[in-house]
Order: sequence, then C-alpha cells, then structure tokens
Amino acid sequence: MSKIKKVFLALGIVVIVLIVVSVVLTKLSASTQSTGSDSFGIAVAPSVSGRLMMAGTGVSNSKDESAMMVAQDSVVQNETVVTADRLIIKNGSLTMVVKDVKVAVSAIIKYAESKGGFVVNSNITKDGLAPYAELTVRIPATEFDNGLGEVKQMGEVKSELVNGQDVTEEYVDLQAQLKNLSASESQFLEIMKRAVKIEDVLAVQRELTNVRGQIEGIQGRIKYLEQSAKLSSLTVYLSTDPNVLPALDQENKWKPMAEVKAAARSLVVVGKALVNLMIWLVIYIPLWILIVLIVLGVRRWRRKKINN
Repeated sequence: MSKIKKVFLALGIVVIVLIVVSVVLTKLSASTQSTGSDSFGIAVAPSVSGRLMMAGTGVSNSKDESAMMVAQDSVVQNETVVTADRLIIKNGSLTMVVKDVKVAVSAIIKYAESKGGFVVNSNITKDGLAPYAELTVRIPATEFDNGLGEVKQMGEVKSELVNGQDVTEEYVDLQAQLKNLSASESQFLEIMKRAVKIEDVLAVQRELTNVRGQIEGIQGRIKYLEQSAKLSSLTVYLSTDPNVLPALDQENKWKPMAEVKAAARSLVVVGKALVNLMIWLVIYIPLWILIVLIVLGVRRWRRKKINN
C-alpha cells in the first residue's frame, strides 16, 4: 500500500471517529436535559417518572419527545413577559400644625372616602395640653398627588416624606413563575389520569400539593403588590403644638431640634408616670396605715410575750 493511500485511510478513520464521538456526545446531552422529566416535559423525581413509564401510560417515544418539545417551548414563552407600565408602591407621611385637630381629621377622612379610599387607623389623644392625632388613610394611587396637596392646605406642614418603591421586576417575575407552575399543574393532572399503580398516584399527588402550595403563595404576593400599587398610603400627624409632632427625617443626618423634641416628649411621659405613681400612693394611704398598725401590734405582742 502506497503512502498516499495510508494517509487517506488514516484521515478517513479520524473522520469516522470524530463523527461517532459527536453523535455520542449529542445523545448524552439530550438524555441529560430530559432526565427527571416525564412525557410532558415536567420536572418530577426520576423515580416517579420511571415508575409511571413502567406503569404503561400508552404513549410512544416519538409522542413523548414531541410533547416535551412543546412543553419546553411554552415555558420559554412564559418566561418572556413584558409589561409597558411600571408598578410603583407610593407612600407618604406629613406632620402638620392645625387649628382644630378633630376637624382636620374628619376632613381628611371625608376626602379619602370621597375618592374611593378608606381609613386604616385613626387615633386622637392629648399630649400634655395639646391635642394630638395620628391618621393613616389609603387613597387611589392616581389621586395621591392631588390628595397630598389637599391635605397640605388644611394646616401648616412641618415635615414631609414621600417615597416610592418600584416592584415591577418582582411582579413580572412572579407572573412568569405563576404561569410555569400552572402549566406544571395541568401536566401533573394529565399524568394523574394515566397513573395505574397506587404508589404512582400518591407520588404525583405529592408533587401536585407542592405545586399548588407554591401557586397560592405567589398569587397572594401578586395580589398584595397589585393592591399596594393601586392604593397609596398616607399617614398624617396632626397637633396644635409643633413640639408634639414627630420629625420625619428624609436624610440620615443629625438634627438637634428633632432630638430636643424627642427628649421633651420623653420628659412629659416620665412626668406623667411620676404623677400617676404619686396618685396611687396617696389613694393607698389608708392601706399603708393599716399595714403599719398591724406590724406595730405584732411587735408589741412579741415583746410582751418575751417579757413574760
């Protein structure tokens, strides 16, 4: 055999070996991707899918592969969710000095309810000699800016804090997860119909319970984000005395006046506690006298007994 023939023969063998290796690697890759998936392309435990295949579901290999490709395509499409609007949760807080706290609280509640909102909590107290109120209302997000302006006109604004949280990315991700889990649930139900053995039914039932639990959790979170974005929260602190109002710090800076106000409020609280203690002590004076008399009587009786 000439050298040229030997060279061509060696090249042919190398080409054949490369083709065989590529085919083997392709099959291994495909089998790796399909491991742990049933005939519908759902990620289940390998033992579960293996038992279901042995149970005789009556689906051929070619149908399995086509169903798997369709399921995988639907999952990819579900992951590409695009939204044009941003989902923003907007909240605000105000501290205001007003002439009449009760009138201002009633006006704010009336405005919120007229716009389709509602009251979350309302608390009116008396801090020292000055009336003080803390009110939280929910109003539609579309009316938030106008509502903020309306409330500001009811008194003198001392501090203001408005913040917004963009939850669009989380919302879109939750929607994609929900669609994928819903598709998985449907496919598990199909597998349940074809299952023959009791152990296979129980295995799929466990997977269904797990998927449905995740679906309920995601649906709850989605509902919370939607409601929070639709209805903004506005908290208003009202008083006739500016020293009673809390300080809404928009920046993490040291503010001496805010500390003075906090210390003054703390001093008032301590003073009230001391006065209340004195009141209790005075009211209980007859009891203290009775206890002292009993103690003195016992001591005299013991002395007389010892002397005798």
